[in-house]
Amino acid sequence: MGAAAFAGAAWRTTSAQAASSGRRSPNVVLVLADDLGYGTLGSYGQQQIKTPVLDKLAAEGVRYTDFYAGAAVCAPSRCTLLTGMHTGHATVRQNPTTSVDDPFLPDEVTFGHLLQAQGYATALFGKWGFSPDAPGHYSHPNQQGFDEFFGYLTHIHAHQYYPTYLWHNQTRVEIPENHNGANGAYAPDLVIERTLDFIDANKDNPFMVLVSTNIPHSPQHVPDYGPYANEPWGEGEKAHAAQITRLDGHVGQLVAKLEQHGIADDTIVLFLSDNGPHEEASHAGIPLNPDFFDENGPLRGYKRNLHEGGIRTPAIIWAPGYMGSNAGTEVSQPLAFWDILPTLADLSGAPVPPFIDGGSIRSTFDASTPSSNEYEVPLQERPLYWWRVEPYATARANEAEGGSTTRAAEAVRRGNWKAIRFAPAKDRTVADDLWDFRLYNLATDLGEDVNVAAQNPSLAVSMLALMKQEWTEPTVPREKWSVSGLVIEPPAYLPPGETAQVVVRFDNHGDKPYTRVDLHLEAPAGWTVRAPRRSRAAIRPGGSREFVFQVTVPAAASGAQPLTASAKFLVGHREVATATATATAVASAPPLENPVRVPTTGWTFTASSSTDLSGNGRGGRPEHAFDGNTDTFWHSQWTPSHAAPPHWIQAQAPAAVTVAQVRFLLRSDTERPRSLDVKVSEDGVNWTTVATHEYAIGGSAGPTWNAITFAPGTATHVRLETPGTYEASGQHFVVREIEFWR
Repeated sequence: MGAAAFAGAAWRTTSAQAASSGRRSPNVVLVLADDLGYGTLGSYGQQQIKTPVLDKLAAEGVRYTDFYAGAAVCAPSRCTLLTGMHTGHATVRQNPTTSVDDPFLPDEVTFGHLLQAQGYATALFGKWGFSPDAPGHYSHPNQQGFDEFFGYLTHIHAHQYYPTYLWHNQTRVEIPENHNGANGAYAPDLVIERTLDFIDANKDNPFMVLVSTNIPHSPQHVPDYGPYANEPWGEGEKAHAAQITRLDGHVGQLVAKLEQHGIADDTIVLFLSDNGPHEEASHAGIPLNPDFFDENGPLRGYKRNLHEGGIRTPAIIWAPGYMGSNAGTEVSQPLAFWDILPTLADLSGAPVPPFIDGGSIRSTFDASTPSSNEYEVPLQERPLYWWRVEPYATARANEAEGGSTTRAAEAVRRGNWKAIRFAPAKDRTVADDLWDFRLYNLATDLGEDVNVAAQNPSLAVSMLALMKQEWTEPTVPREKWSVSGLVIEPPAYLPPGETAQVVVRFDNHGDKPYTRVDLHLEAPAGWTVRAPRRSRAAIRPGGSREFVFQVTVPAAASGAQPLTASAKFLVGHREVATATATATAVASAPPLENPVRVPTTGWTFTASSSTDLSGNGRGGRPEHAFDGNTDTFWHSQWTPSHAAPPHWIQAQAPAAVTVAQVRFLLRSDTERPRSLDVKVSEDGVNWTTVATHEYAIGGSAGPTWNAITFAPGTATHVRLETPGTYEASGQHFVVREIEFWR
């Protein structure tokens, strides 16, 4: 057990339970297609591809004509869906450019978290795309609000329709039917089977499942061509159409399962797509022609474009027990992915973070209970915003926007007006007059054929101002918020051997006061936690209180360490409730003041766990990490086979020196170590770890300098060691330069 301390009132054990009244919260089944265009479904004008189930749901439910995905490509779009923030504010703003995915933040809030806290069973089956291909990472779906996960963890892995393995929660599940090049088990079918099992297991209580299929993303792999086998089409077109009709059948299986259990009237079914249609290679290596099926309908553009064809997508909500007079209607309000989180919060009664961009669209389909003002925003006139930075271009997408697909771009819609602008390259900070600015009136020009910016200069200025208003630099910290109301705010560094303050904030998200609050903070074993004085003051609805704990860190502590806060309190003076929160504290000395680089004259740099000399003339030996040349590097063994981790490199001084910081430059920021230990020794045999640092994945292509600071000490040997990296294989480590500072 670790150290713990309480802050609050004395307690007598009581038994209380909130009385429930009225209808239970609805189940939620959200089906998310991958690269399915606006005109791909029969209910949106498709003439050749058969989608009878989805067409029936659209006819019986609500069909949205002006619904937008979060971005023009997969990862940022899905991030906006999960978090309720558009790409001017969200964490993930572009697709991963390597096999390493951009992660969510450790304190991200998804709609999974919100519904999980309301007692829902939550699950995500299919494509995730925000974490490494390994268990235990903070970006894993199990850490992001989903009780159960089955599918692909990484973005790149989800491009395989016959994978040799998938993940079930933290366990890698082999698929022997697909080993040795066999195509025996079709992953989208496996995803639906898991979804049906989840519904079976949770039919008696509220549940939410996100079915994140990879259909119809390229390649066009499918077990058979179904009704299109004899069509006079290309193989890619047959396979593509068969994929979509197969997805339609999957939705039919889900609806049948709900009806089998008699819970269709208690369920909200949503069907969405993450961006416009693609034109990427089919299973035969031939680019797919989305124009063959007119998949963007009347719209200009495709996947990767900020024109309507890249971001306006089909959206259907079917909720037979809720729609009433809304059944069979069409909604033309401009709505977007970031409206889904507040809508699900509205349906479940969950609080919403103050920093989201969306508003509840419940009133567009639910005739039984109008949305409360707490969740609504003026949807008709609020701006919708998109950011795009994309390293790849496809022919039609590039042509659709005049050769600008690989340039940074942003778009905003307000009412019927839509503005798009393109930077000269990828730098957002260039002067406004260097951008290519375009303005369209969607009421009269749905195909965005006529740029009317010159005829509407004042409107163009106001739309540009909206673009700037809706953008925040990704490095700007966001207000910490949790669905439980508890937020731990440790300082950036907790110096070993010293006492520091850790603030725990308790926000009241409810409509009744919180009274007799007992707050408990637990730290790792060996740490000392002293609680603040108790207070009986209530926390009013919408209010907040800070509890300041004194935390003493052992001298030997280092690296990231867990803190856990838990509260027990009364809601409205009667109902007993609890809340918990976790955070990571970094046991480390603060950044050095007036740092001085340690001279390394006479040092020896020949020791490492392994060496690779296939560096194309740029080194590979340990000494290349200390030569002052950032074009050379040390590389752990790569050929003829990878050396197994841990990987380490060390330096030896001729006499004891004082060191308080290690700075290092990786070959690429996308090859960051999972964690990095700084070890010191007086004899090169007996080692002491003085710092351990956990690293996030992703980042720029780099490289950028990293620094690890620790309590000053003397040593003759200094070693950097990692148990593995986030690189695709996890089996090599590359460092350009290492420096020592004090």
